[in-house]
Amino acid sequence: MPRQLSDCFISALRRHQARVSITQPTVRSQGAGTLHAAWAFLSSGLDLRRLRTSSERKYLVRLDDATVAFANRLGTPKGRSGARSSGSWGLARKLLNIYIRDCVYSRLLCAHYRLEAIEPFLEVPLDSFVAKGLIAEATTRGQTRRLPRWSTIKGLERAESDLYQAFASELAAERGHARIHLDVVLWGARD
Repeated sequence: MPRQLSDCFISALRRHQARVSITQPTVRSQGAGTLHAAWAFLSSGLDLRRLRTSSERKYLVRLDDATVAFANRLGTPKGRSGARSSGSWGLARKLLNIYIRDCVYSRLLCAHYRLEAIEPFLEVPLDSFVAKGLIAEATTRGQTRRLPRWSTIKGLERAESDLYQAFASELAAERGHARIHLDVVLWGARD
């Protein structure tokens, strides 16, 4: 039986995972403070245990809740009043999907939080590279109209994301793996 990891070690491992998953290039042009706000939320503000479920519907509801909370944390100060603007839903969702994927890929975090059950539900992290790959796949199948034109991650909204994720699910099923793993192929093909 594997040894129980201390809460202190798990906390340090989560901070490490946030820093290696979300890097400066990942949040390029998203504003000052975005990187540190992302690391803080992902390492301690996100309840990974809450994401664990055997229902895709429940997982997506919980992911939606986390996305809104994260977007609010990514909001930026405006003007002298100090009022914060709402952060980008698209950016928050992308960063969450990258971090959760990497937690599932981490043997220690996956085992500690028992995340293997959610692997089939994980979304592919959307960005311009992955969108370009999905659009290319749709084009070769004569299904270009299924996907909206890509704008920016900041401009991505839930309805557009859902269309990309639905197509990604079909593509991944044809390839015999979960849609989260399309990121390895589509984002990696950007060179």
